[in-house]
Amino acid sequence: MTWEHLGGLANGKIGGLDDPGLYDPGFVSELNKALTAGSDINNPGSSPGEGFPIRMESLESTLYNVTYDASHIQFWKALQKDKAFNTVEEYNRLEAYGQGAGNIFMAEGDLPNEDDSEYSRQYTQVKFMGITRRVTHVATTVRSAIGDVIARETMNGTLDLLKSLEQKLFNGRSDLVDLEFDGLEKLLTDAWGSTATDDGYWSGYESDNVIDLRGTPLTEDHIADMADLLVNAPNYGQPNKLWAPTGPLKDLSKIMYPKERTTMGERGVAGVYAEKIRTPFGDIDLVPDIFIPDSPTPNSTALGKAGKRPNAPSISTATSPAYGGVGQNFWTAAFAGSYYYKIVAVNRYGKSAPVTSAQVAVSAADQVSLVVTSDTTVKYFEVYRTAAGEAASACKMIMRLKRTASTQTLVDLNRFLPGASKGYMLTHTPEVLKWKQLAPFTKMPLAQIDTSIRWMQILYGALQIQAPRKCGMFVNIGRLETGAYA
Repeated sequence: MTWEHLGGLANGKIGGLDDPGLYDPGFVSELNKALTAGSDINNPGSSPGEGFPIRMESLESTLYNVTYDASHIQFWKALQKDKAFNTVEEYNRLEAYGQGAGNIFMAEGDLPNEDDSEYSRQYTQVKFMGITRRVTHVATTVRSAIGDVIARETMNGTLDLLKSLEQKLFNGRSDLVDLEFDGLEKLLTDAWGSTATDDGYWSGYESDNVIDLRGTPLTEDHIADMADLLVNAPNYGQPNKLWAPTGPLKDLSKIMYPKERTTMGERGVAGVYAEKIRTPFGDIDLVPDIFIPDSPTPNSTALGKAGKRPNAPSISTATSPAYGGVGQNFWTAAFAGSYYYKIVAVNRYGKSAPVTSAQVAVSAADQVSLVVTSDTTVKYFEVYRTAAGEAASACKMIMRLKRTASTQTLVDLNRFLPGASKGYMLTHTPEVLKWKQLAPFTKMPLAQIDTSIRWMQILYGALQIQAPRKCGMFVNIGRLETGAYA
């Protein structure tokens, strides 16, 4: 068709012939619709005048990752991997060279005082981790935008397993779920613990190896003080790394801003990024880890398969009687006020939806008692609490408590604060801590019982800490009230 013919269309003519019917404006409109590709995205089928059915789909071949990747897995990569040869790995620990009485002096010709070394036998129980992945046979035959589907799912499964492993390296607790290995915090507090000082509620957190910030931000002074504690007797550590969530280390850098007198230089770079803190006892590397369990808000709905996760518990009573124990109670006058609690029931398969308590008024020297009823599938409870005067929606996790009966009383002595963090200063060497590995990451195919391919990805091992006194912990690290938190 020539330009002349196209011009004729505009005038209602074809081939120079007059046709009054072609003067209808709807003719040109319908023709324009037929030539329009459109920009709709999810057209369900063919529609008159729509060009969607003839448009070729343009899908970029790059898969964009909007979640974490292997670079975020920090602590696992930093651990020394040591071969295990049994499901129970034993080791000997030299506790002391002698009794430490210092009685080394004697008279001329005397027999020196006799002394003995102190040894102990310790053990680590290997635990078993894994996930199952499945891809249908059809999915392996179609042209995929992500390449080899099985290879991609194997990679995704590995990262999924690594995320959970990284978290459990810090907060795993076999006393809550017997299939878990004990993580860093449990191993340390068990080694430091003394129930004589805390009524048995929080054994280990009253140790000299713990610095409680009670809601204040982490500072350079705190790090130097902890290094001093670990270097001196009876710990004899050589601390070199501080592992913490991103928030406390970000606040530490902000605290350092006014202390560092520097110019922006030629490139105009402002700010202070603290990678190390120099102490009189050596440099401490600051290592942020996004998977160190912090103080999150509870999920609004249940997590996990409905047939296996626990049902939501019920809170029949929430009271604040006077504390009658002999240990330390952290409900001081500074924390007097009204609080809400949320309780989540947990087992190895998932979590229940949270249940909310009535508001509880707390005074100095009180304790909070929550009478909770749950079913037998529950292994432990996550306890969430507000700050004084906040709405129930502001609850954040403060602790996890083991289920001991169908109806039991959960006690809060204000040992842990909502919205606070924990940090771990370690003598990070293979002589102090390592990963005992019975089997590395292994892909194991499963029997094919339908038109899909199944496989397991498994790992056997456990965290081992040979010298817990060479490590320390910060608890209740608060946030700097600047910027978004002002």
